[in-house]
Amino acid sequence: MVNSRMPEIGMDRQPPPSLCFCEERYRLLDEFLNAIRELNLLQTRQTRAVISGEPDFTRFDTLIYLAQERKDAAKYRWIAHIKIHHCEEKTWA
Repeated sequence: MVNSRMPEIGMDRQPPPSLCFCEERYRLLDEFLNAIRELNLLQTRQTRAVISGEPDFTRFDTLIYLAQERKDAAKYRWIAHIKIHHCEEKTWA
């Protein structure tokens, strides 16, 4: 005789969520992180130039400006992809 109040083993369990890997999400994230590294490198070089007393430390200003624009563009491409594709809801890192 089976106790009807006791569920069968496994009957109350949900199936595990299917894992998903969004290659584009990680490509865009890598692009964003590389842009951050590039910007940090330029800022570090400018800081070193200031500390060492180089009179033309402003030569980095345009490079830093352009690197900041690339970083922002990469960031917003990554964010837009996640919003459109909903990667954050189905991707586990």
